[in-house]
Amino acid sequence: MSGSGADRWSTLQLGSAPMVTDVVQYAVLGLISARTDGAHGYQLKIEFDALYGEFWSLNYGQLYRTLDRLERAGLIGGTEQFQSGRPSRKVYRITASGRQSLDDWLLLPPTYEPRPLRDELSVKLLFLTDAKHNETLALIRSQRAIYLQHLARLTKRRSVLEEAGQGDSFVTRLLLVQADMRVRADLAWLDLVEQELLQRSGKPSSTSRPALSRPR
Repeated sequence: MSGSGADRWSTLQLGSAPMVTDVVQYAVLGLISARTDGAHGYQLKIEFDALYGEFWSLNYGQLYRTLDRLERAGLIGGTEQFQSGRPSRKVYRITASGRQSLDDWLLLPPTYEPRPLRDELSVKLLFLTDAKHNETLALIRSQRAIYLQHLARLTKRRSVLEEAGQGDSFVTRLLLVQADMRVRADLAWLDLVEQELLQRSGKPSSTSRPALSRPR
């Protein structure tokens, strides 16, 4: 593992509680903290997908590695739960140190910085030449289709929450609006790229696209 990769899983000391430096670990720690009776891996995976599914992918391997690191850091404790006729499972509960670490982290200023040119399409555009005009347009249109599919999933997700009576959760609603706005910004940028590519080649621009409805 590279130095930067190793740093992602390191722990820091803040006050009396150790702090991990990966946001995934705090997402999982937060889920565990909400369950006074503890939670096993399968429950956490279901809850993670329900809460973050449209924004974040976490497979079982990543989840159990995260749980192992949290336990080794003393932020959670795991106990074997035996089941009649079924394999035993490990139930995790947050420790006092873990709750302090989570509380400290929640109040830290965000460290995220926008990272332009870090996505795959942006890097490809840096090196594609005018000679590959048609191929570049195909990439743009393929990416647009992916974004439109994602936008449709976000819209459906909001509808499901509203039908389930959870649409009044202002935090959930605002996070979905944030994701919606980011996708729309990416779509607007793709339209601009396609328009300029067509202008460079002397071809007429595509027919104006219908305006997307604004998020509520």
